Amino acid sequence: MGTINRKTIFLLIGQKGSGKSFIGTLFDKEFGITFIRVEDWAKKIIKNRDVDDKAYLKQVFGSIEKGIRSSLAHKDQLVFESTGLTEYFDEMLERLKSDFQVVTIGVFANGTICLERVKSRDQEIHINISDDQVLNINKKVRERNFDTDFAIVNENKSKKALIKEIGELIEQTIDK
Repeated sequence: MGTINRKTIFLLIGQKGSGKSFIGTLFDKEFGITFIRVEDWAKKIIKNRDVDDKAYLKQVFGSIEKGIRSSLAHKDQLVFESTGLTEYFDEMLERLKSDFQVVTIGVFANGTICLERVKSRDQEIHINISDDQVLNINKKVRERNFDTDFAIVNENKSKKALIKEIGELIEQTIDK
């Protein structure tokens, strides 16, 4: 595959509430792979626009790509997350794949669990959206059925089990 000395991006893709942020923090705390909360960048530029406004989405993914590239100037590995829904995501992903090893990881949980998690999570670190918006976005994510390199089903697993699964995934990536 020719990935020797190539910087690696672990990209968590899944529904809102599937646990991408939690898994990202485990990458960071347990394995020292920096988790970049790209939603922070999106929150800075939303400016009263709808979350599905095309100009906003284009600007968000441009900002994410710029931030990821800047971060990789100082790191060999990082992890970030996305629902993976828009054409701007697809374009960003292709550009990142041309310069870095990108390992995609699908994060899955059933829709009811996802909605409950969104309702109970810290609203300070996430963009607030209605239940209907969550259900609509998550329906689109399921329909898209993004083909990923790895999958993590995050429903009733303990933190310890998730850490073990992430460790095995990282090991398999290094072996490639």
